[in-house]
Amino acid sequence: MTNSGLTDLNDPDIKTETKIESASKDLQKPTTENEENINTEDGTKAEDNQDTEYTVLINGEKIIFTTDKFGASLVDKLEGHGLHIQQNGDVAIISGSGGKGKACGGRLLINTKNGQLTKSGPIYQDVSASANNPGEKGSKTSEGSGNSEVAYSGSFSGDHETEVQGTKYIKARDIVLDATDTLTIKGTKVIVSADEWLEDTGLQKTKVDTVEEEVTSQRTSEVKEDTSQQYDGRASQNVVGSGHINQTIRGDYQLQVNGIADIQVMARQVAAPLVSRMGNIGLNIGVNGAKYGARLDVSSFIDIQAGHDGNISLSSEKGIHLDTVVRMTDNGVVGTAAAKGEIKIDAADGFNVKAVKEDINIEATTGDISIKSTAKNVKVEAPAGNFDVTALKIYLN
Repeated sequence: MTNSGLTDLNDPDIKTETKIESASKDLQKPTTENEENINTEDGTKAEDNQDTEYTVLINGEKIIFTTDKFGASLVDKLEGHGLHIQQNGDVAIISGSGGKGKACGGRLLINTKNGQLTKSGPIYQDVSASANNPGEKGSKTSEGSGNSEVAYSGSFSGDHETEVQGTKYIKARDIVLDATDTLTIKGTKVIVSADEWLEDTGLQKTKVDTVEEEVTSQRTSEVKEDTSQQYDGRASQNVVGSGHINQTIRGDYQLQVNGIADIQVMARQVAAPLVSRMGNIGLNIGVNGAKYGARLDVSSFIDIQAGHDGNISLSSEKGIHLDTVVRMTDNGVVGTAAAKGEIKIDAADGFNVKAVKEDINIEATTGDISIKSTAKNVKVEAPAGNFDVTALKIYLN
């Protein structure tokens, strides 16, 4: 030691303390007298871990292989990713970030030559897509860009079968089932609940036993040809509704009924009618095309009834022509059937012919005209004109 006032660091009698030793002493000093060091994961105290021994089997520049009483770990020194085998039965494979901004880091790759056989308990997966696509250079920095990337995908050269004993629930923003050949859905009951259902198919075939359909608002169908075939003799088609039926046809309309056609028009007033009411008309049939008429052709008889208080009116601007052919007598005609070429009118109470403006002409070209009153008189009146009788001979009895 010298007397210069300076400390000689090479003097063996002087002991110096490094910063590491000083910091180590400060860490060993207890902050409180009753402090306890308890591991929050396994509940062990500091005394329980004092006997822990670490054995380093491999200590390379980048990889370290260590064992302790909890298990063994083969990990990377820098990132900490690697293989962990624990004595409690856990085997953990942890991948790292890749380090230094490498885009192709952090993946777990498994390639087995002869396939895999996996048997495990419950599995929970939390997979997140990344904007850093391993197949592209650089990254996408827009907000939410990772949601548009593929988070989980697989490629299978053969069949892929999944059997679930419970319920399989799939929830996603968009679900696409793309089958290049056939898509088959089997189940005891198929339930579809959607706000909108769209179909675009080339050919649709449906075979069902019973169809029950309830349309709460409106149904619109646009087809080029609609054919309904019912070959069963017991088959029927029923339309029951409290609304209206409106048909507009641009082409022809043909209806063939092999049985009996029964049309009953009640002509009752309904709320919000589809057809405007015209007086007391309950059934209106019109052929409005120019120079075209209407024909009602039956093989037996025509029976037109208007009830006890109703009338039958025939109106035409050009004329009314009644023509008959040979008819057989049946219950639908009152009296005897008309002969061939004969026009016959039978009235139970009375028969009135009246012309308001023009004359009434009755002419028999080759036959007689007979007027006969069986029970009462025959009366001829001309209050404002003459009564002219012209004949070859006049017989009075």
